[in-house]
Amino acid sequence: MALQAADQATYAGCVGLLSPPGAVAFMGVEWWHALMNDVAESATRAFVHVLDCDSSPAGALMALRCGQQAAILRPQNPQYEAVRALYAQQKAELLPQRPPSFNLIMPLRAISSLVGYFAHGYCQHQHPENNVPDTRQKKDCST
Repeated sequence: MALQAADQATYAGCVGLLSPPGAVAFMGVEWWHALMNDVAESATRAFVHVLDCDSSPAGALMALRCGQQAAILRPQNPQYEAVRALYAQQKAELLPQRPPSFNLIMPLRAISSLVGYFAHGYCQHQHPENNVPDTRQKKDCST
């Protein structure tokens, strides 16, 4: 739905798909990757996807081993810094918290906000030509 909304809005920036909270525990890494591969086959645009590992360093490491380029791991975990260093070595992103997201079950009322968050928030460095005004805090994916 997010990709369709971006297409309908003729939005050319980066779009991100976020897994449910703690998805690594109940979906698993392989299932998430299969789902994202299926989405990619029918997608008309490139997108990033983020797997929520909650407080599971083992899940985050399994995701990295399987090629996940962006994941979430709570920094309260004692192994957080070690996992973060491994993600950095692989040029992958480990986020300390879930970014704001939208419930796609409800009717979409603010398509521009839905498709604009990742381009102007977590993926700002990927598409710097997107100069649409945004009041949210900017974060650079490269750090």
